[in-house]
Amino acid sequence: MSKEEHKLPLSKRKESVIFMMILFAFQVFMVVLFSVWVRYSKNEVNYNSLSSTELEQLTATGGAVQEEVTNIYGYFRDINIMIFFGFGFLMTFLRRYGYSALGYTFIISALVAQWSVLIYGFFETVDHKNDHGGDYASTFEMSQTVILQGLFCAGAVMISYGAVLGRVTPLQMLVVGIFEPIFYFLNMFIGEMNLEAIDVGGGMYIHLFGSVFGLTIAWFLTDKKSKDCEDNSPSYTGDYFAMAGTLFLWMMWPSFNAAIAPLGEPQFRAIANTFLSLTASTIATFIVTRLFGHLGHKIDMVHVQNSSLAGGVVQGCLAHMNINPGGAIGMGFLAGVISVVGYLFITPFLQRRFNIQDTCGVHNLHFMPGFIGSIAACIAAWKGLNDRSLYNPIEFEQIFRAGEDQAKNNAAATFISIGIAIAGGLFVGVILKALKKVGGLKAKQYYQDSAFWHVPIDYPKDVEYVVEQNNLPMPTTDNGDNVGGVEMKKHSTNNNNNNKKENGYRRDLIRLLETLVRNEQSTDSSYSDSDSSEDEEERERRIRKLAKKSHRRSKKSHSEHQPQHQPEESNFNSKNNNAETTDNGGSSTDSPSSKV
Repeated sequence: MSKEEHKLPLSKRKESVIFMMILFAFQVFMVVLFSVWVRYSKNEVNYNSLSSTELEQLTATGGAVQEEVTNIYGYFRDINIMIFFGFGFLMTFLRRYGYSALGYTFIISALVAQWSVLIYGFFETVDHKNDHGGDYASTFEMSQTVILQGLFCAGAVMISYGAVLGRVTPLQMLVVGIFEPIFYFLNMFIGEMNLEAIDVGGGMYIHLFGSVFGLTIAWFLTDKKSKDCEDNSPSYTGDYFAMAGTLFLWMMWPSFNAAIAPLGEPQFRAIANTFLSLTASTIATFIVTRLFGHLGHKIDMVHVQNSSLAGGVVQGCLAHMNINPGGAIGMGFLAGVISVVGYLFITPFLQRRFNIQDTCGVHNLHFMPGFIGSIAACIAAWKGLNDRSLYNPIEFEQIFRAGEDQAKNNAAATFISIGIAIAGGLFVGVILKALKKVGGLKAKQYYQDSAFWHVPIDYPKDVEYVVEQNNLPMPTTDNGDNVGGVEMKKHSTNNNNNNKKENGYRRDLIRLLETLVRNEQSTDSSYSDSDSSEDEEERERRIRKLAKKSHRRSKKSHSEHQPQHQPEESNFNSKNNNAETTDNGGSSTDSPSSKV
């Protein structure tokens, strides 16, 4: 293939250049601002006034900074794994989009973690001035809690990414990663710093906000071609990796909800309530998916991967509150049921009636359980205000910061989160739609890594791709139509026996052609430069000859009456054996055709 054929189209090159320039400028901007404005957190003590005993004690304990590290770092580690590993692998279910799911999660989460320190510091400085007066602080101290807030924000951005998975370019995701944190911390400034709403695990600020923001931008990026794209489907291997992401998220979700809870009894309740709720949502998922899954009483892996986590989401707002262990189990079970029902009925409805294509189903995993948890927090706040015996005096002041207005403030923060998410999503969605003109995805590039990534030889390919790369004649069916389509088709419930035979023939032919490609590439390196051109012509001639013979024999073998229980793999092996015995008079050689 010539160098000209390897060149990207002009629009793709533009997208690449703009992406690199923005990312480089962003990093320079971070270096300057962190150097000028951000400082490390330190112990607020006057070392000169301490006695030798006090100084030794401070040295041994590490002071307030070490106390914060001891209390938070374990949670920070778990949440770090959740964001970069859990969310990334959860989105690898698409058969041709694993690189993008992991790669974009990696780069955008890293970018958001940096950017969040500055945005959170800005709003924290403004809030401090509003509460205490005086001038704005000239510097901002970065603590372990501030870094943790950056991971929480990255979680919200990854939830939004799940709604548009497979339909965005790197440049579009970069825009989302830059603008969404601004709206995220604006929402936190209103709800957390001013209204003082209860939201210990981000039920409103992370799950509710991130899902609504993602669904809003998904409305701009949904078109008929993306909805009809057959690559928007899982693979067996992809589901394995996605399930690994689910298990990591499931195991570490108690840390997510308990990380910033008040120490003592509230933090223990956050861990216990979240774990019990997760177990209940898992049980509910298996019940409902078995009842409704494809109306065939079979378990759907999509439901298991996502709805089993709904119990952790529904506890986001009130995990640290005294809601009774039975209440935690009941909430988790309800969230699991509603989440599965959402995947079965609500997601298709949103796509059909509102033109919102939700790739990962964030509406079912994050919006509905998050909204239920937000309403439950209002009820729990009202109950706690009317029965103070549920909490000791210290934790009551820590949880009910807004006093008698706590329930009303939580209700207001719930709908403010939805409103800001819609407004921010509309703003960013307009930008993303405009960026479609700069290296936007074509119809055949949806849900595919090959649009922006170098892919290996075993990357799933179309029949047309294999034929084109090897200059082979396009295989046809008995009626003269081309044998096309992707390697893995969506399952159809109304296939008859003839379609099954034809699909078996297609699989055999695809395997044969891909084996030819691999053998050809593996033998290329064994030839010297002096005779490479002659050997190349000979290999191409033999490959074409073998493909034609195999095509004729495949058609003939499928036309004969064979036992229905004979495995497809044995048919394929017999074709390969016939090919070996007919080529070169039945002798085995080292040529690519004889190896096949």
